[in-house]
Amino acid sequence: MRKPLFKSLCIIALAMSAGVSMAQFPFGRPEPEDPDGLKDAYKDYFKIGVAVNMRNMQNPKEIEVILKEYNSITAENDMKPGSLQPKEGEWNWANADSIANFCRKNNIKLRGHCLVWHSQFCDWMFTDKKGNPVSKEVFYQRLKTHITTVVNRYKDVVYCWDVVNEAMADDVRRSPWNPNPSPYRNSKLYQLCGDEFIAKAFQFAREADPNAQLFYNDYNAANPDKRDRIFDMVKKMKDAGVPIDGIGMQGHYNVYGPSMENIAAAIEKYATIVDHIQFTELDIRANEEMGGQLQFSRNEGATIDQSTRTLHDNQYSQLFRVLRKHKDVIDVVTFWNVSDKDSWVGVNNYPLLFDKDLKRKSSYRLVKRFNPDLDNVEIKEDFKPSELNQPGQEYPMVNSQGYARFRVVAPQAKSVIVSLGLGGNMGGVGATVLQKNKDGVWEGTTEGPMDEGFHYYHLTIDGGVVNDPGALNYYGSVRWESGIEIPAHDADFYAAKKDVPHGLVQQVLFWSESTGKFQRAFVYTPPTYNNNPKEKFPVLYLQHGWGEDETAWSNQGHANLIMDNLIAEGKAKPFIIVMTYGLTNDIKFGSGFGQFTAKEFETMLCDELIPYIDSHFKTKTDRANRALAGLSMGGMETKLISGRKTDTFASFGLLSGGQFAPTDFKDNKAVNYLFVGCGSKESPDAINKSAADMKAAGYNCVGYVSEGTAHEFLTWRRCLHLMAQGLFK
Repeated sequence: MRKPLFKSLCIIALAMSAGVSMAQFPFGRPEPEDPDGLKDAYKDYFKIGVAVNMRNMQNPKEIEVILKEYNSITAENDMKPGSLQPKEGEWNWANADSIANFCRKNNIKLRGHCLVWHSQFCDWMFTDKKGNPVSKEVFYQRLKTHITTVVNRYKDVVYCWDVVNEAMADDVRRSPWNPNPSPYRNSKLYQLCGDEFIAKAFQFAREADPNAQLFYNDYNAANPDKRDRIFDMVKKMKDAGVPIDGIGMQGHYNVYGPSMENIAAAIEKYATIVDHIQFTELDIRANEEMGGQLQFSRNEGATIDQSTRTLHDNQYSQLFRVLRKHKDVIDVVTFWNVSDKDSWVGVNNYPLLFDKDLKRKSSYRLVKRFNPDLDNVEIKEDFKPSELNQPGQEYPMVNSQGYARFRVVAPQAKSVIVSLGLGGNMGGVGATVLQKNKDGVWEGTTEGPMDEGFHYYHLTIDGGVVNDPGALNYYGSVRWESGIEIPAHDADFYAAKKDVPHGLVQQVLFWSESTGKFQRAFVYTPPTYNNNPKEKFPVLYLQHGWGEDETAWSNQGHANLIMDNLIAEGKAKPFIIVMTYGLTNDIKFGSGFGQFTAKEFETMLCDELIPYIDSHFKTKTDRANRALAGLSMGGMETKLISGRKTDTFASFGLLSGGQFAPTDFKDNKAVNYLFVGCGSKESPDAINKSAADMKAAGYNCVGYVSEGTAHEFLTWRRCLHLMAQGLFK
């Protein structure tokens, strides 16, 4: 039995290293390798493209990724004017031809990038052989020759061209001495020709290939001011008959911006004048810079911490949600290179979906494994304060659909992340990244409805972990965490009811010789405990999970209220519940980890706590009236102890803590009652098989799967509710 236990404990170790509460960590099967790529995931939306260079083309592993993931290719630099024709009449076709031939061979369409750009341009077009400036007419003749030659060479494989690149100014400021500044970049092109060079370039491209789509391409195209300049220019050109078919939004973004509202507004505005929009050069860097400026930080020496990864994941996830909503006008989304290793902004900016070693990042999974049902959902505005808020606090809030909404006042912060969110298997980042409003207040709503029941969470503000000042705190993840309750449809079984007699939960301290200190336990006694001085009661020893402590079951788990209601309904025998610290958080993960036996806890439990409880409470002390159960790691401890201590306990329960097998016990007479349970989002098949195998072997075993829940407290509340009805019968 060593291997399954070791595997389960390794999962806990991973959760611990990631700072994830065990009540939030989803136990389940590893996801299989997906044979489909990004292009397949988006076949009903738009093409997924990638920019490549010759290093990519000569790397077999990168070629494998390109062929699997993408159905559009852009030559990153090898089709730019200066690369193709550095001198008049001197053509360098080798690299561009190699990329084009790769596309032809593999039936992949090619984006042409680009015909006119102020940088990496054929600057020889501006001067004659003596170095003197040429006339506009000479320039246009040279430009037409270049465009015609290039477009004709690749017209069989290129389906669209970035005809003009980055012709608009970044920053336009009016002043008393310049009340009407030009919206255009003051390039050599503009100085010689004004904005006419834009019209001429599109005219020459259309003459060379009437079938190719022709794009104006620029960065910061979602910035409202620059958006309007681009819009005005394109509209002016189209009104004059210039054949501009679409607008390319480059998408050189960062983890902080631009806002999704600005991106959506730009798409929607551009869509009023063009039928085609493409995101042409997408990357999301880890610093605060964005855009296509050629002077930027490569983030050398920076460390990409977990909060930065979360921001990166969120920006990609939210961006693609916006893009999917506008699939009617978006043709293609192109990533600007294959992996971080070759990104123009540097590997330390963490910009793409594949890292420097060509491994998929979590952002890849989020972009690919989206939940289309969440893209256009309407969130009901019936939010109410969470029942676990601190007195007088309005936030966090929950609504009738199960969404959670947060509000944090931190006007000087750069980022605020709530650790609660949809997990990747549900199409989410696993956190909620808040956005700052105009008043400096951070606000945000979970990407989708959360599982019903209790959830731990915390805030990460500029990398620092703090609790939400609006919420009560609960011990989990080896620290006090904020808590939120998503109302459950079946919450009545753990509700506090005024017409139901309530038992007591009291704290006791007992001396533990094995640990050398006092330990604490919480003891639930049923409502009838004091009715008859001579009546004695069975005892359930109920254990918490990793990262939690002895407060978990009565606070997060509502064990006392569950029992009160069951007893009032006559569905369970009255019994005592003892909840103590299981020494789970003292486990050292690393060498020898697989040798964990729970012996230390067994000693404290059987030799120290049980004698204390039996001497201080009215207990039935025979094994038939003593049970041991636990959630998560408490369940693992239960399983380890169960095979060794059938002389002390006759009933055992594993709540998301593994499964029993007939070989765990000497025979079916060794135990009276067994329970195994988990959430439907964990390992339900394993639970059902375990219960069936145990029953077939003659054991009294109940298996239960909590519908719609994962490794979380609603699962365990439901498990306790059912398990308690079978105990001590």
